[in-house]
Amino acid sequence: MSCKPPLIVSISAISGGGKTAVTQELVKLLNNVKVISFDSYAEDFLKQDYCQWSANGADYNEWHLEPIVNDILQLIEEKPDIILLDYPFGYGNEAVGEFIDYAIFIDTPLDLALARRIVRDYTRRDKSRRKIENPIEHMDATLSFYLSQHRETYVQHIRTVKPYSDFIIDGCIPIGIIAANIAEKVNSLKSSKTPKS
Repeated sequence: MSCKPPLIVSISAISGGGKTAVTQELVKLLNNVKVISFDSYAEDFLKQDYCQWSANGADYNEWHLEPIVNDILQLIEEKPDIILLDYPFGYGNEAVGEFIDYAIFIDTPLDLALARRIVRDYTRRDKSRRKIENPIEHMDATLSFYLSQHRETYVQHIRTVKPYSDFIIDGCIPIGIIAANIAEKVNSLKSSKTPKS
């Protein structure tokens, strides 16, 4: 258990950008780590249509992220060395952003992220998820929606999160190398971490 406050690092990317896979690798590379994963929450944090929210300017403070804030506060009391936030918004939401010491953005091209989502959802779908009865029709609807609306939400995400990140890493390189580069950065930051005023 460390006497220093935890170093809180967010790992952000668009959907399919690799943030969860990288976070899982970081747990293997770093010591005394706790993880908060955005995708593990069942809550509807936004309470409005995601694409419309993005089209209206993507104000991340409209996301009601109190459960994440509460979990951060709880983990701080446990005094790990590092808290990793597998979380898409970096500093964007003020309630969560005030806890973040270092925001990392995995810069993954849209085509690579889309291909990963198709593989995840259609060819390697987890058996615990609802079975898709008509996968071709479902994929057609998914890709049509992506082309008409969803792609622009990802572009907006890159525009509004990437520029404010502390460290941007190429999402095309292998996950293990991304994680190793981030681990090196985090370990150097950990040694200089001091309490926030």
